[in-house]
Amino acid sequence: MTVRRRRILAVSALKGGVGKTTTAVNLAAAAARAGRRTLLVDVDPQGSVVTALGLPPSPGLSAWLVKEADFEEAVVRGSRANLDVLPAGEDLLASEDILREKAKDKRVGRLARRFASLEDEGYEAIVLDCPPAAGLLLENVYHAADELILPAKLDFLSLPALEKTRVFVRHANETREKALRIDGVLPTFYDLRTAVSSELLDTLRERFTKILTPVRINVALAEAPSVGKTIFEFDGSARGAVDYALLAEELKLD
Repeated sequence: MTVRRRRILAVSALKGGVGKTTTAVNLAAAAARAGRRTLLVDVDPQGSVVTALGLPPSPGLSAWLVKEADFEEAVVRGSRANLDVLPAGEDLLASEDILREKAKDKRVGRLARRFASLEDEGYEAIVLDCPPAAGLLLENVYHAADELILPAKLDFLSLPALEKTRVFVRHANETREKALRIDGVLPTFYDLRTAVSSELLDTLRERFTKILTPVRINVALAEAPSVGKTIFEFDGSARGAVDYALLAEELKLD
């Protein structure tokens, strides 16, 4: 089997409650279901990926990032075909504090160097669930990733967060050899019944170059994490399953 070029995609929003973890989990699941060997990485200290997928605890990223555990100890394998998961671990914020003690290039580039050590794993897609705050962990993600997906809940409070994210991307690109590509803004919680959703979608289209196909509001998406399942496992016919399958296709991860 031919291994495709590895892509590192970060799902990032400088605002909570916009569907960031839901997007990371289900996009990674869609890529895995399409046959891509995929690694889902939780870079959010809240550690919601473990809950969303019903996984056991592991030393995770917090230990692997600062070399207190090797990758085999940190990763969770075998819960889904083609999908490995690197949980946040017990105390990712403490690991961030350790990184602060390093020189600047070592602080910001640590995650990229750790990913470089995974060449033999054969991952074709690495999907990162980012922290919702602009700090050292997010700097590491923006240094390590190739592409960004920016989920934005269709309410007015999402717009300032998107603008702040663009500023953070520009700042990150100052120290990158190749600019971090924004694949697009992903409208979430799209409610076809309300005028405000349509108005905000139009506003996003006016302000941003690339708008991805919206993810519609869907009860199944909210219920699936409560039983540790992806939307495809919970209800493969739900709107959420259709929308995330379309997102994977749009991003050429199918």
